[in-house]
Amino acid sequence: MSDTSDRIREYLRESADRKLEIGRLTVSRLAIFGFAAGIVAVAALALFILVFGKHDTGLNFERADVINGYEYRMKDDRITYQTADRLYTYDCARDVSTYYALGNIAGYDTSSTMTIVYAGSQFKIQGMDEPKALTAGTILDVRAGRDYAALLFRNPGEDRDDRFILIIDREAHSVNQISFKDSEIVAFDFMTSGTDEYLWVSTMDVGQFTEESIVRIYHCNRQGAMVHYTSPFYNQSVYQVYLSDRCLFLIGTHSIMRYDREEDGGFSAERDRVRVYGSTIVDFYAGAETAYFIALPVAADGEENSLVRLITISETDDLWSNVMQKYMPSPVVGAFLYNGSICVFTKQNFLQYSFAGKTMNDLEPQAAPIAAYRYGEDGFFVVTEQACYRVTIE
Repeated sequence: MSDTSDRIREYLRESADRKLEIGRLTVSRLAIFGFAAGIVAVAALALFILVFGKHDTGLNFERADVINGYEYRMKDDRITYQTADRLYTYDCARDVSTYYALGNIAGYDTSSTMTIVYAGSQFKIQGMDEPKALTAGTILDVRAGRDYAALLFRNPGEDRDDRFILIIDREAHSVNQISFKDSEIVAFDFMTSGTDEYLWVSTMDVGQFTEESIVRIYHCNRQGAMVHYTSPFYNQSVYQVYLSDRCLFLIGTHSIMRYDREEDGGFSAERDRVRVYGSTIVDFYAGAETAYFIALPVAADGEENSLVRLITISETDDLWSNVMQKYMPSPVVGAFLYNGSICVFTKQNFLQYSFAGKTMNDLEPQAAPIAAYRYGEDGFFVVTEQACYRVTIE
């Protein structure tokens, strides 16, 4: 009987030990399963964020005090736009918006120091009590510089309308009046270097067989004296001019032409020419010995562009140039040179590349851009369907 009792107790003890071992194994398996399930859940969440989340952690969007839905101009880090009765100017760097009450005007231009409006033969620089009028002629366009302004006007003649450009100072005093009787004016604007301010004028003459484009440069601080006159460019026009510490670059519809700066304030004969046919130059940066240009292909009406070109041109006696191309994942709305890199806003992305073409950033903005501009050294002004923003890279 005692043996039987001992066997029963031994069986019960072994049974309890087996149940305890099974329980321990079950708890261990459950723990492993729970840990694995946690890893899967975290991975799934990360994948969800990667696929559906916004990748704008590298961009800082700050709402700008700008009314949405107008046509904007960027010049000298200022956005300007016209409503029915006001001309607004937004200083991107200082986040300050001002306005100028308007009457019936035909056009305007603005810079960091001056706003000028015109209608008919009358013009007015912001701050004047009353508008001023030309002695004769109708104003066609104006440009505002730092200390000077330029008025393009037409004076009807017997054979054809004579074109003139009047250079004035900030008090509207005449500095020089230049005749362009035998030429069509394609573009004109101001450029500065230290205390010097220049007016450049691009003209086009249509001959019997060819079109000839000429650029003239006037030194405003020297009573508007002409300091440079280029040889004709055939079958292309110049639409932009850039000035660095070393060189002058004329941007034509077919080529970029380089000139060296002279000690007397003038410029050399043409030193180099780089072909850019089919592209429009949209940004410029001058390094110590190298100039960089962003070029976008000229798109037909209704077409969108996804290609960005970086054109590099030497500013030294060792003449050389290079072109690099980058294709974007969606249509480009703005491309810029920023802090030694290329920055591109597309309709879906913000991309940043080194000058060697290496990807530095590929981000998704918090709002889809429809237009973008660069201001200062590190800022962007971005327009969306809903609002306007100042954007910086974090």
